[in-house]
Formats: sequence, C-alpha cells, structure tokens
Amino acid sequence: MPTLGRGLLNFAFLFALTIWGGMTFFFTFISTPIVFADLDRDTAARLLGALFPRYFQVQLVCVAVALAALALRVALRGAPRALASVGLACLGLALIIGLYANFALLPAMQEAQARVPSFVTTAKDDPTRVAYGQLHGRAMILNGVAALLGGATLALAAFEPRLLAARRERAGAVTDAGRTPSTSTGTLDATR
Repeated sequence: MPTLGRGLLNFAFLFALTIWGGMTFFFTFISTPIVFADLDRDTAARLLGALFPRYFQVQLVCVAVALAALALRVALRGAPRALASVGLACLGLALIIGLYANFALLPAMQEAQARVPSFVTTAKDDPTRVAYGQLHGRAMILNGVAALLGGATLALAAFEPRLLAARRERAGAVTDAGRTPSTSTGTLDATR
C-alpha cells in the first residue's frame, strides 16, 4: 500500500478514535456534571435530551470511520490480520451498540422522557419516571461498554504499532548488515 494511502487510513482510524474518546470523556465527566450542578433537573434533562441524538450520531460516525479504515487496511494487506482482527471485533461490537443506541434506544428514551411531566415534581417511583430511568441506565451502560471498546482499540494501536505500520516495517528486525528480510521474495533489501 502506498505511503500516502496508508497514512490517510491511519489518520482516519486514529482521528475517529480520538474524537470519539474525547467526546465521550468530555460529555460524561465534564459537561453532564456541570449541567446537572448548575441547572434544575428539568432544564438539564431537556438540554441533555437535545444533545443525546447528536452525541450518538457522532459516536456512530466515528465508529464506522475507524472500522472502515481498519478493515480497508486489512483488505489491502496493510495490517497484520491476527492483530487487526482484535480491533475489528472491538469496533464491530461498538458499531452494533451504536446502531442500537441510535435507532432503538434513543427513540425509546425520547418517548419515555416526553411522558415524564417533570423530573422535579414527579415521584421517583412513578412508572413513567421508572421506565425512563431504566432506559437511561441501559444507555449509560452501553455507552460505557462502547467507550471501553474504542479505548481498547486505541490502546491496541498505541501498544502494538505493527497495527499501523507498513508491511515492510513489520517484516523483521534489522540485521547486522543493515538489511531487513523482504516480505515478497525472501531476498534481502538494503534499508536506507
């Protein structure tokens, strides 16, 4: 695979994973606590309810881009199959979670939230509030699992750089003569 093509695929893969991870971290640990600390519960719920669709859409796009970039690298024989299969499995599961969150869970949450007249005045044991709470809990768990899958994939790339390296860079260690084994012919190519 030409260097430019490999570089673009690596960039797409890493950029998608870092945008997704940064967005998840910011939304979960920074913006959500501030929103609930500074606004009343109903206003906070409406604000975050308006953000959730965009959050899940960006998550889905990032997972799809990372998965496609890694799958293309494997298809073009640009990534080691055994190593990439772990990343593909993680991203595949994250994609399934993202699809479910976008097209099944989010609409159900929006419908359940609309049935709760007020999170301030509605009792916590009210069936409408309990139903929304169960869906919200499921969304939090799935979001956490998806984030861990994305983090695991990013860690795989960080701790095992062969995932992003060119085939010739993975071919073997440099020999004493300053040569590496060629991957295609079995002959030695001089390195520069």
